Amino acid sequence: MSASNRTPLTRAATAAAALAVTALPLTACGAATVHERSKPTITLDQAKTQIDGYLADILAKLPVRPVSTPASFFDMECDANDIGPHGRQQTSRGYDFGDVSSDVKVQAVTDYRTFLTGQGFQPVQDPPNFHHAWIKLKNPQNDFLATLDGTSDSSRDLTLKVSSPCVWPNGTPPA
Repeated sequence: MSASNRTPLTRAATAAAALAVTALPLTACGAATVHERSKPTITLDQAKTQIDGYLADILAKLPVRPVSTPASFFDMECDANDIGPHGRQQTSRGYDFGDVSSDVKVQAVTDYRTFLTGQGFQPVQDPPNFHHAWIKLKNPQNDFLATLDGTSDSSRDLTLKVSSPCVWPNGTPPA
């Protein structure tokens, strides 16, 4: 049937179907998520306080001590891959343990996993063939992420970092 032979009802049905097919990926790929990510959050200062709390709790469980004071907080704007509105920030902070012997590293990994999974954190799966010298655990309640890096035998330095989810600096989106 040619386009000129279609009835108005057929054209309307075809247009509605095309619109539905076009809108489906938008909804499936996070259009509803943008609204969710536009809601108020904790403040950036509250996120930093939470990070320091997590770091202190984790350090208390590890068999190794940092070789220096914690790094300064690293604040950055959330990127476009986040599918959220601009202006939100993420912060992180961590410790360096230096070169750690294999036996201490194995115990640190066990203690890190045991403590955080006991607190409700869950493993984060990296894509296949990705860097696997770290262990990432995420709290599903608040999206804070803890990373123990340098866990493979070939790694020299062991580091611990905790990162916040994307938050509005003052807790509320701009008007």
